[in-house]
Amino acid sequence: MARTLTLTFPQRRAEIIAFVRKHHYTRRCPGVWSVAYGLENDRGKLQAVAMYGPPPYPSIARAFCRDQDHVKQLTWQTRMVGAGISTAALDELLHVANTSLARRGFWWVLTLTDPLAHVIEGGVLRLISPGYTGAAYARNGFRYIGQSGRNQRLGWLIDGVPVHCRQGPVTLTQANVREHYPEARSVRELHGGVKDRWVYVLGNTTEAANRTLLMAYHVQDWRPITQPRLFLRHLWHPNEVRCRSIPSRVMS
Repeated sequence: MARTLTLTFPQRRAEIIAFVRKHHYTRRCPGVWSVAYGLENDRGKLQAVAMYGPPPYPSIARAFCRDQDHVKQLTWQTRMVGAGISTAALDELLHVANTSLARRGFWWVLTLTDPLAHVIEGGVLRLISPGYTGAAYARNGFRYIGQSGRNQRLGWLIDGVPVHCRQGPVTLTQANVREHYPEARSVRELHGGVKDRWVYVLGNTTEAANRTLLMAYHVQDWRPITQPRLFLRHLWHPNEVRCRSIPSRVMS
């Protein structure tokens, strides 16, 4: 029987990072988060983890909230990863997380999914890019609020090492990345394709209704994409990641 954990950063940080890097399809894990909710087996080993913290860019929260005084009430699900767990266990993990986040004073939980992820769940593509689909969020009461723009910056590839745009209080941009990595031989932007946005509105019925009105986004209908033609496209471009080099320059 899996046991539910609530881990405030940096509790079990090294273990969480190792677990996410092993099982998440990107093989990457953020270095900092605020709180993580996990499932562990009877041997004390992690089987699933859902991690939350501020959005990776302040502009995300500013765009989400109609009133900028409410920006701090938005939390971001940075990762949700499981290995060898059932659908019911995943649902329980999300329920525990959302209940706890509401007690912590948050109003919304925002996350993104790959719109093609549903084809990942079956067949050979499971071996290429295993990930949770939008169906997992729809099943658990999250609301679909449309897609993000194309060509979003995912991070940087610095001397072959992926680096997230958000580094503590600093956001790495084209203008400052060389200032923070002046010795780097190679700096490239990593860009991804369109993502589906999902939000869970926390609070009781009345609070949730009011908080829905405070979002700058509108709830939309969501249907999984099922066209077979997407198979080969995703086979060859599982993450739709593109790179653009940033030239080095002499630092004064």
